[in-house]
Amino acid sequence: MGFQIAIDGPSASGKSTVAQQVAQKVDNCFYINTGNMYRALTMLCLNKGIDVEDEESVAEFLKSVDISYQLQDCRNLILTIDGKEAEMQKVRAPEVAAKVSFVAKIAAVRAWLVERQQESATLGNVVMEGRDIGTVVFPEAKFKFFVTATPEERARRRLAQPGETVDGATLAKVAADIAARDKMDSERKVSPLRPAEDAEIVDTTEMTIDEVVNLVVNKVNQAD
Repeated sequence: MGFQIAIDGPSASGKSTVAQQVAQKVDNCFYINTGNMYRALTMLCLNKGIDVEDEESVAEFLKSVDISYQLQDCRNLILTIDGKEAEMQKVRAPEVAAKVSFVAKIAAVRAWLVERQQESATLGNVVMEGRDIGTVVFPEAKFKFFVTATPEERARRRLAQPGETVDGATLAKVAADIAARDKMDSERKVSPLRPAEDAEIVDTTEMTIDEVVNLVVNKVNQAD
């Protein structure tokens, strides 16, 4: 079993891009985006006409689906739904993003997905990003980072990402949506969004992606 690099943070903080690039620069390291697992489940619920605010219906649906990361080759993992590669354009659609917090706060969902996320530790070194990696999924992770930025900067980043917002979205509307997501994530009873006590807080508002990636990679390399 290898080591884990936990990168947590709120929406549009840059954690996904950072985690991907860190995984490319750290030897024998797999990248896992846990947010896409929650989005995939949300997408499936919406496609099936399941009310995402009906916790019992969503929990029951878990019995009939499988969502996991599987080894594609010696370097990469892919997100799969019932054994088939997920269509990421659909998983990351704006209408899915708008509902994912309702699914993510369900205790049964979090327990179900956390178990699958923890199984990835058997693959080797893992850089995993999400909202509860350092606090719940891998509380004993060797490296923990909490990546954040101002709400305004995060809204600008989200707007700059193709396919992440609906047509005609404004900075004010995106910022309001992000604030609402932050509130729901930080106030949920199960695995609320918060930094692990031993995580390094990284405010990326005035930082480039390269600067953040280098900070994380240097910390990892210095510990080896």
